[in-house]
Amino acid sequence: MDRRELCDALASAGVPGGLYEIPGFHEFDLRPPDFRYLRQEGDVWVVGNVERGVHDPHRRFDTEDAACRYLYDRLTDPGPAPGPGADEEMEAVLRDREEIRRAAHDSYERARRRRN
Repeated sequence: MDRRELCDALASAGVPGGLYEIPGFHEFDLRPPDFRYLRQEGDVWVVGNVERGVHDPHRRFDTEDAACRYLYDRLTDPGPAPGPGADEEMEAVLRDREEIRRAAHDSYERARRRRN
């Protein structure tokens, strides 16, 4: 896979364009504060993150293909599935949301009064 094929594959997979930068193939008009990138540095291919403008290289590869596949896998990984009991927990939170909101507000007010 090369960078052009990677861009096509990411678009086909529905990955939002604001999540990644591939210089010369997929760049931003207005750069977001956080995104993943793939770039060539000499004979090496680098995949990393930019967070708040700071580049953090994660992995270096000898081939463009390996770097492209790695970035594709990172951007299309849905993450772990919800654990057992997640549906019941969500139902409880939704059912008790007013009580939870009220308790949080009361806690905030008590803390604010203690500071004053």
